[in-house]
Amino acid sequence: MQNRQSRWDPRRSTLALLLLASLFPVAPGLASAQESYTLQDLLRIGREQNPSVLALRAERAGMEADRKAAGRFQNPSLEFESGTGERYQSGDRQGVEGWSVHQSLENPLTRRHRLASLSFLAAAAGEEVRLGILDVDFEIRTHYYRILFLAELQELARLNEEALEAISRLTDARAQLGEVRELEAIRLRVEHLRARNETAAAAMELDQYRMHLNTFLGNVLPPGFVLEGELAAGESEPDLALLLEEILPNHPALKAMAREREAATSSMRAAGMGWIPGPVLSGSSRNELDGRIRTLGIGLRVPLWDFSRAATERERQRVRSLEERERALRQELEAQVRIHHNHLRLDRRTLALFQEGLLGAADASMEIAEAAYREGEISFLEYLDARRTYQLIQIEFRQALYDWNAERAALEQAVGGGTL
Repeated sequence: MQNRQSRWDPRRSTLALLLLASLFPVAPGLASAQESYTLQDLLRIGREQNPSVLALRAERAGMEADRKAAGRFQNPSLEFESGTGERYQSGDRQGVEGWSVHQSLENPLTRRHRLASLSFLAAAAGEEVRLGILDVDFEIRTHYYRILFLAELQELARLNEEALEAISRLTDARAQLGEVRELEAIRLRVEHLRARNETAAAAMELDQYRMHLNTFLGNVLPPGFVLEGELAAGESEPDLALLLEEILPNHPALKAMAREREAATSSMRAAGMGWIPGPVLSGSSRNELDGRIRTLGIGLRVPLWDFSRAATERERQRVRSLEERERALRQELEAQVRIHHNHLRLDRRTLALFQEGLLGAADASMEIAEAAYREGEISFLEYLDARRTYQLIQIEFRQALYDWNAERAALEQAVGGGTL
């Protein structure tokens, strides 16, 4: 009997692996645990999935549908009559019946201004969508920078914890040998536990901001998402004159109010045309005693009671109100742009203090303190003071970076977008 030797077939092995993969699919949480997102990814998702933005888009679609429906003709009135008639001479009774239709037409001038008003309101709703996106972009940017800031704080806390743990072990060993007092070892263990708590607190705050960021994105990100990027300041600040003269006039809030003012102006003009009669088309067919009569006519809907003056004055005052509100909003936005631009320049100066020498001095001082403590040249209190100073400088530098980016996002919001 001949023995058969099994041969390895790569095609069969690949098929078997595919079958196993289909029988045991990868869990969704594990598959997406390491998905990373850039700031642009987050902004795109927020504009597509944020509930507030979706609600504003639905309102705009409703306004556009209302504008289209308002352009259609009014429904005609249709009448049908049926009865009997009696001849004067013979006294014979005969059935009579007929129908008539009346189609009212709006004054073309009034119609043009009325539809223009609705078009401006639909355009204002579109600007409201842009304004909603601008607000969501601001929240996403600030949360993004805050998460990067907290991640760096967590890393600083972890490094501080590791450094204190190493020094604490060294001090424990010295205390056992009688080289230092037991009180120093206890104090350093306390400092190490405090650093461990700071690391845990930073991780907890980081998770909270990650969850809050996800709410602005419609909670579509997986639980283990990772952000790409680093906390850094831009090379320069935008020119203030350019922001005020060219960028700010396109602010969606100003655009929306301008569209509302134009809608009120069109409504005022439409109200001023209320005294003009509107045409009415009519047609009828009646079966009378002497035969069937068919008519086709045109008439006028006469506004005997003219209320156009009161309506026009009401809309005129509304236009004036919107003009003043638009002017006040422009002044308010200009003030916000100036404030955020000044804060941005101040944050730049703060960063320069760190980058031009303070960070380097802190690193050198910490290295000297660690070496001196290991050699027994300084006390543990002096070492702890140097460690706290170093940690504080590192945190304040990251805080300055976050402040610059947060102010940059606030300036982008105040100017109406288009600069980042």
